[in-house]
Amino acid sequence: MAALGLGVLASGAFAQDVKTVAGDLPGEAEFEALAGLEGLADRDVVLLDLNMLPLAWPSVEQADGTYTTPQTCEFGMLDDVKSISVPTGSNHLLMDVTIGDAVHHPANGLSCEYSPINGGEAPQDWARMRLSGCYIVRDVSIPTARQLVLNPLPGSACGLYE
Repeated sequence: MAALGLGVLASGAFAQDVKTVAGDLPGEAEFEALAGLEGLADRDVVLLDLNMLPLAWPSVEQADGTYTTPQTCEFGMLDDVKSISVPTGSNHLLMDVTIGDAVHHPANGLSCEYSPINGGEAPQDWARMRLSGCYIVRDVSIPTARQLVLNPLPGSACGLYE
């Protein structure tokens, strides 16, 4: 995990350490979440870069309030995504991510990308979904599990640009 140091910003606010979580879902260990996800705590700032193979595609809340679980996807950014529920691989770790609008959170997004390792007969079978961006974590305790609720931050909070 990479981290940026603690420092004072020009506005006088303190910059927080940034955790980086990158990896593939589902992970290698059955019924376990990625170690980077397990290591997130309340109020952590995280730079996220997750690749989700078809078995781990998320449930998507669209801007109009409807929900869908994509069966295929067109390559490129998925528009009108409000939030997603990410299948972490563990029944004891739930994760919901609010993407944020493109104007205030341009680093955040859900995309459908080419993935030749998936294979299949149709071109859309050669896809993976990628969730990336800068978020703040809320760690919520629920019976028998934890729920990570990630809310959008501007990319500058993760050191992506000034």
